[in-house]
Amino acid sequence: MTFKLSFNDYYAQDISNKIKSVKQRKIEKGEYQAGIPPYGYKKDKNIKNHLIPDEYSSQIVKEIFDMYVNKGMSTIKIADELNKRKIEPPAIYLKIPTYMKRKSANPDGKYVWLRAQIGKILKNEVYIGNVVGRKFQKVSHKIAKVRCTKQSEHIVLKNMHEPIIALNIWEKAQEKLNRYTKVRNRKYNHPLKGLVYCGECGNIATLRTRENIKKDGSIWRKMYFICSKRNNYTRLCSCKQISAEIIENALYNKLKEEVSKIKFSKTELKKIYNDAKKEANSQNNILEVKLEKINNTLQNVENTIEEIYEDKVNKIIKIDDFKIIYEKKQIEKNKLLKEKVKIEEVLKINKTKDIDYIKISKKFLDADIPSDKLVKKVVRKIEFDSNKNVKVSLNITF
Repeated sequence: MTFKLSFNDYYAQDISNKIKSVKQRKIEKGEYQAGIPPYGYKKDKNIKNHLIPDEYSSQIVKEIFDMYVNKGMSTIKIADELNKRKIEPPAIYLKIPTYMKRKSANPDGKYVWLRAQIGKILKNEVYIGNVVGRKFQKVSHKIAKVRCTKQSEHIVLKNMHEPIIALNIWEKAQEKLNRYTKVRNRKYNHPLKGLVYCGECGNIATLRTRENIKKDGSIWRKMYFICSKRNNYTRLCSCKQISAEIIENALYNKLKEEVSKIKFSKTELKKIYNDAKKEANSQNNILEVKLEKINNTLQNVENTIEEIYEDKVNKIIKIDDFKIIYEKKQIEKNKLLKEKVKIEEVLKINKTKDIDYIKISKKFLDADIPSDKLVKKVVRKIEFDSNKNVKVSLNITF
């Protein structure tokens, strides 16, 4: 059985390698290997794996480049214009099976032009007559999963079919795209993310963050929610963005209103206090581990300072080198000491022996900012409209 399984696996791998080598040779000849041609082209009936411009969609591609390069329109405005004119998006026009079988994420169930699609068209080298192969590669012959290959692994063959876009227009488009290219950094999050919806179209809201550096060097930051439908294609939803602060205030007022209706017995308040105490103890454990690490690092820094001082006395290192190392270690030491003081202060507060559980429990319930865990459990949905009216729906009522 082991021998048979090994032989079968070897046979499958051998067939896979042969198919890969055949496809590789075809790519190197400049043959277009994808099953469905890119938007703007169609398969040549006379020459196998050769592309020719499609009479209708090639004109749309030319318009997209013209709007972006010559008219100064952004990708989202181009998508809006195409949707306004009711031009079929690539998924519908090319009748791509994957998209035809399922409904779009758009609430209307229809596929529309998105700015991401416009961006892909503007970046695709196929429109200047190039064929780019090996964009994707199978991870293993055993599974159907594929991976995106690096740009250095791509095989690019120039002038393999009739171009739709002139080279100078293409280069201007790439220059403009590179000017605005920015790697998205998801360093900001919000406890209400995924719970906020547009009250006008029902689509989920996207969290966005604006950040500027003031003249005094301080950072100004503002978070707001915008309907994801409007975020991708503005004309399909008229709902305006709303500040995250307005949403937060509406939620906190709703929670306080509901909490004020509660009548707790002494036993129930004691249970709330004990639960809060358990959470505080787990936080204390994390802080104590962190404090221990800081103490160990501080000890290492102290040892290093002593060692370099001895090296200076014994003239093993020069005075200038000693000063550089000493200053660096002092900065590191001061930073660690500040962090240590902060942690010790928090631990001191958390370990205060206050057994007035009724007072503590009520204070916990009246907190201005509920914890992330509480928000996820209690809040079912938050909706907003263009007039900044906020409707909060809870999973439970008190």
